[in-house]
Amino acid sequence: MFNLLVVDDEKIAVKGITVGIDWEAFPIGQIFEALDVNEAKQVLSQNRIDIMISDIEMPGSNGLQLQEWVRMHSPQTETIFLTGHANFEYAQQAVRLGSFDYVLKPVDHDRLQDIVKLAIEKIKEDQEQLDFHETYKTYYSHWVNELPTLVEKFWQELLSGKIPANEERLTRNFQMYEIPLDMTSRILPILISVEHWKEDLNARDEEIMEYAIRKAAAEIIVVEQAGCVIQENGSSLVLLYVGEGSELSLPDIKAKCEAYISACHRYFQCSLSCYVGEQTPLLKLTAKVADLFQNERNNVTKSNCVLLDNETDQPLMNKPQAPTFSDWIVLLESGKKAELVARIQENIDRLQKTNDVGSETVEAFYYGLLHVVYHVLHKKGLAVHDMLPHQELQDYSSATRSLNQLRNWAVRIATVSCDYMNSHLKGVSAVTAKVCQYIDEHMEEELSREELAASVFLNPAYLSRLFKKETGLSISEYSLKVRMEKAMKLLAETNDKISYVAEQTGYSHFSFFAKMFKKYSGLSPQEYRKNFQG
Repeated sequence: MFNLLVVDDEKIAVKGITVGIDWEAFPIGQIFEALDVNEAKQVLSQNRIDIMISDIEMPGSNGLQLQEWVRMHSPQTETIFLTGHANFEYAQQAVRLGSFDYVLKPVDHDRLQDIVKLAIEKIKEDQEQLDFHETYKTYYSHWVNELPTLVEKFWQELLSGKIPANEERLTRNFQMYEIPLDMTSRILPILISVEHWKEDLNARDEEIMEYAIRKAAAEIIVVEQAGCVIQENGSSLVLLYVGEGSELSLPDIKAKCEAYISACHRYFQCSLSCYVGEQTPLLKLTAKVADLFQNERNNVTKSNCVLLDNETDQPLMNKPQAPTFSDWIVLLESGKKAELVARIQENIDRLQKTNDVGSETVEAFYYGLLHVVYHVLHKKGLAVHDMLPHQELQDYSSATRSLNQLRNWAVRIATVSCDYMNSHLKGVSAVTAKVCQYIDEHMEEELSREELAASVFLNPAYLSRLFKKETGLSISEYSLKVRMEKAMKLLAETNDKISYVAEQTGYSHFSFFAKMFKKYSGLSPQEYRKNFQG
């Protein structure tokens, strides 16, 4: 619905329009009246006015002056002027001030209605156009914000072969995603390979840190050079754009990569290497990137460095022998953790001193240790995945990336396996007692099932079943029981604030503590204290 304002210093003229014309056939919501310019300004300031019908000649400020004010304070209002003089200067000035039309007095009601109808149609068209532009602006803003993601997806699909590498398709994508390339351009790819995180990271934290190293690569390696950094096959890939007639300085690229490695080591606590490719034509980029991944796979001895195409390890004809795993089976069956870990360390130390270690040697070591673990646990009738989740146990891509990562993985698997064997050789009651003790000693903390399982080197699901079987309570039920009993003791025997009692029993939010206490005891903390202390 549209709002209408009629302005004239003659009240009868105003009523002649507001009352004398039947507006029911028009989508008019409210009709306002004003007898001078000041009164009109007040109405306009307090209400949305879509159409204003105003006399030009009025005492004091006239209609043209009112229109100047409307242009500044209510620009969406369409103005139709009324005048008793067919003065061309008035018409010119009215047009200049942006009025919609003007009508000579005495007012022809039919003509005025026709003009109002046209004004309403114009307002609708203007609103539709405004809505279109606002919608376009919104989606364009979203598109601009998503552009880096769209560019990354384009390169990923090109490298995977999902986008055909023909000139027409590539040119269209370059234009659409504002990539400054054509078919004569070349790309210099740099593969970033994270070799080791100094801190233990869960999957979510590792994903965040990998995002951080990509952002750092854009700031340090790409900098002002046209290019982008994308995620590719679980690694990060820098693509530097090289236009026709341009050349990138390899020493400069190497220096930037070295600075980047140093920054990541300092700020992100990780070691990584950069595999620098050659300036490659667009149509050969997929093959060159595949070469870089192969170079990464072949390299198991060099780390924390910049490696050019001709500097990476090549597949070897004569490979060092893998260790004899039969002795390791005996050590694991006996739960001799220190001896097994020492044997692993000795073998990897020996491999690191050998210059001709290839990826297949690392893979043989990896699969050999896995065989030892599966063989021993199955022999004892134990489920391997109750000891460790499948993704942690068989972390092939990470464990075989370098000798250092192989060492970290192998020591962890050996340690967990031996502790698991020992816990079952000694009896499960000791495990349950240890968990109960851990809960008692960390009552003021918010303990998770995973943290409790880690304290006894068991799978969380297996620990839950074991604990329930031996105690008759779930871990959460036992934890609640211990906390509530301590809370009852503190409420009954001390004058500590209830908020302090909540903190001492592991609840950071008083309201949640009060809810759990009433659910457990049937009384609020205040009622319970009153019953015992009076």
